[in-house]
Amino acid sequence: MIDTLTQFNIHSVETVSFILTLISSVLGLTVGYIAFRGYQQNRSLPMLFVATGFLLVFWTPVLLLCSFVVIGTVGQFAPGMKETVDTAFTFAGEVSRIIGLGCILYGLRMPLGDK
Repeated sequence: MIDTLTQFNIHSVETVSFILTLISSVLGLTVGYIAFRGYQQNRSLPMLFVATGFLLVFWTPVLLLCSFVVIGTVGQFAPGMKETVDTAFTFAGEVSRIIGLGCILYGLRMPLGDK
């Protein structure tokens, strides 16, 4: 069993990670879209918060992940800036995730009288 696990190379692990991120992003976009449609149909403010939360949780980090291509370019021209840009993108992704989860929680716990 251990021999099977050690046969994976870094390229296959990165590919699997990318595919899982893509699947997660598509599912997050689908749920966010359904929540936004629910908001449009019912003008329900909690659904707007849920839709916004899913967008922030799933799509902002993906957009930041796609911008890591920019980091490679920055790394070629300014090698010292690569770590700074990497840290800034990671920080922005985590803040987006926290704000998005807060929006989802607020939308789910919002009193029904606040339509």
